[in-house]
Amino acid sequence: KRFGARRTIALGGVMAAAGAISVYFTTSLLQYYLSVGFLVGIGMAMQTVIPGTQLVTNWFARRRALALGIFMAMGGAGAFVAAPAFAYLVEISGNWRLIWAIMALNTLISSIIALIIVRDRPEDVGTFTDGIDPDAAPVTPAGAAVRKQVHQTAESWEVRNAIRTLPFWLIIAAATFVVAGGTIVNSQGVIHLQDLGIDTVTAGAALGTVGMLGACGRLMTGLLGDRFDPRFMLGGGLVVELLAVLLFNFATTEPLAYLFAVLFGAGNGMAVVASPALVANYFGHKNYAAIIGIRGLIITPVAAIGPLIAAASFDMVGSYGPVFYGFALLAVIPAVAALLMRPPVPKVVSAVTQTQTAP
Repeated sequence: KRFGARRTIALGGVMAAAGAISVYFTTSLLQYYLSVGFLVGIGMAMQTVIPGTQLVTNWFARRRALALGIFMAMGGAGAFVAAPAFAYLVEISGNWRLIWAIMALNTLISSIIALIIVRDRPEDVGTFTDGIDPDAAPVTPAGAAVRKQVHQTAESWEVRNAIRTLPFWLIIAAATFVVAGGTIVNSQGVIHLQDLGIDTVTAGAALGTVGMLGACGRLMTGLLGDRFDPRFMLGGGLVVELLAVLLFNFATTEPLAYLFAVLFGAGNGMAVVASPALVANYFGHKNYAAIIGIRGLIITPVAAIGPLIAAASFDMVGSYGPVFYGFALLAVIPAVAALLMRPPVPKVVSAVTQTQTAP
């Protein structure tokens, strides 16, 4: 918020490039962890989702969900392409460090592009959100029906007021399970499928399908999120994800493994886009970066515990079953809560309504 998305993206790219170069020349495990965990991790966070979604919410209102869906789908598609491409480069070159050199170059190029092209707000170039002057009277053809829009707040909430609302914490609860499911599957999925008798190649391909379907799910939420409240995509996506996790326990054949991948990828992709869309719709764009940042600070460490619990479960009982069943059972609560959630109402508006309805 203080430095703007444009400069944040540029600085994040420089930091990520520095970390990638450090990894390229690493000579110790400690240097590797510090470079990846600190420089690359913070740099990528500064260059990707938070500033990117902030820009989308600043520039788009009427088709905000679609813009968010396209933006986040491109990230999923990029990961789907990059993983096998990097694996191929390592195989033909025999040098894993080459990947980090490419990453450093790409992040620096992204920083330069951001400085040249990106503008934080439409007002910076003399235009308006959606390119429409808010003071201009809307033109509606005679006899045309006015379609009820998805709820979007008419004011930008202060951070302290937003974090005191129930919908804010319901969004966080649902998003935490969505992200935790992804971290568990991405870290333990191949091993679990191998334990069920699926060969390594098929297991890897199935997890790759999760990424591809995730991109499709994100785009689908973008297409639907401006016509239907994103809370339906958040809750519904989590329901699909938990059903996929239940199926994961029985994915002993190749068709079942791919069915899991399709369901999990689509559900996870839907919910991943719905969460930031809801934050923008419910609390406005002025303090979006701060509010979504608080959301991330809560979700990330909690979701990171998922793979540790899954690994501990396997070590103790020789199965991921307890974790998968437990995840599905607990995820029902935030999924239903998200589906039933209603937009928050500013306290000032509430007070006025109470005054008007008082006898």
